[in-house]
Amino acid sequence: MAQKLTLALATLLLLALGAWGIAASRRAARFAEVPANLRLMYEGATVFAQRYLARPVAERVRPDFPISSKVTPESPCCHEGRPTPCAPGGKTATSYSPAEWKKTPFVELAFELKDPHLYRYSFTSFGPGEVLRFEVSAHGDADCDGVLSRFYRKGYVIGHDVTGPLEIFSEHPEE
Repeated sequence: MAQKLTLALATLLLLALGAWGIAASRRAARFAEVPANLRLMYEGATVFAQRYLARPVAERVRPDFPISSKVTPESPCCHEGRPTPCAPGGKTATSYSPAEWKKTPFVELAFELKDPHLYRYSFTSFGPGEVLRFEVSAHGDADCDGVLSRFYRKGYVIGHDVTGPLEIFSEHPEE
């Protein structure tokens, strides 16, 4: 009897570990798009700043980035309470117009999503100052409860250099 109970408990433990592993794999798969897209937006902001810095000093009125964006696309990547990929130009409940990427600041950053995705993106430009700053962000709602997670990278223009930490920061990463 004790041996059967031990075997049953071991089986339950293995099932629980397997379920946890599957959930962790799903979270990792959903997040996979974020680092690549944040890198593309960050590189776009870097190129934008470097083009400005390459101008003759007389033509540099004041350094600035494009205006900040709203979270794009506007509608969440959720349908009927479940995460559902947002599809630019698609025919699903979470489809949206690809023209959303043809607006400032995304045009200036050469950033556009053409494939379905689970995260929505934004660019934040902090006004001119001693150090010009920007952030690129990915916003997601893995459980479609309306509470967003945010992953972001920071960038700075200091003198003639564009720099920033390589780290991706997060707020509410489990949401």
